[in-house]
Amino acid sequence: MIMSKSNDLKTFLETTFFNVRGTKRTNALHNAILSELFRKYPKYKKYNWKFEYNLRGDAYGGTFKIDIIGLDNEGILKIAILCKCNNSNIGKNIYNFSNTTIGEAARLMYSEYEFEKILFVSVFPKKAPLFKEDGSIRSFDSPYSYKERVTASRILFEQYGDKVEEINIFYDIENLESKKSREDFYQIKPKNITEFKLRYV
Repeated sequence: MIMSKSNDLKTFLETTFFNVRGTKRTNALHNAILSELFRKYPKYKKYNWKFEYNLRGDAYGGTFKIDIIGLDNEGILKIAILCKCNNSNIGKNIYNFSNTTIGEAARLMYSEYEFEKILFVSVFPKKAPLFKEDGSIRSFDSPYSYKERVTASRILFEQYGDKVEEINIFYDIENLESKKSREDFYQIKPKNITEFKLRYV
């Protein structure tokens, strides 16, 4: 894990549409999310943090790769963070996102480990482009309104109390509707980024 001043969320979002399946982007997202956690809740700095951690002994008795894991000084797992930062096609996948969150929460909460906290952190543009196959823009999506309507938070709380949380972060893209193609989004100016906020501290 490498932390630096360039690991903030705004810096990550400037190139979030570029090389979306690349390892470099994944590492940058994990750094940015952890940086936000430390900035708002510095008490979590006390843990030892690892990325892409292979947890053995999930609810199925198998292995589950965790995006970010926090361990105490004795190596005991304390915090699990699962991240996503989808840029497009969010509306058609909105129920899948919530179903995945609920299922992954169960894999961890019924695992061999006793977690202090499990966080599902998602970062979405408030308004997102939908691309045609040739990379041109077909229309725009409204992830903010979808997530307001379809959220796993109530179900997670009823199942696990304050141990499991869903955190959704939204941002605007400057000059969004002046952009004409996928390439126009490779470098963006994010603004109005909403707060990384835990409901249960």
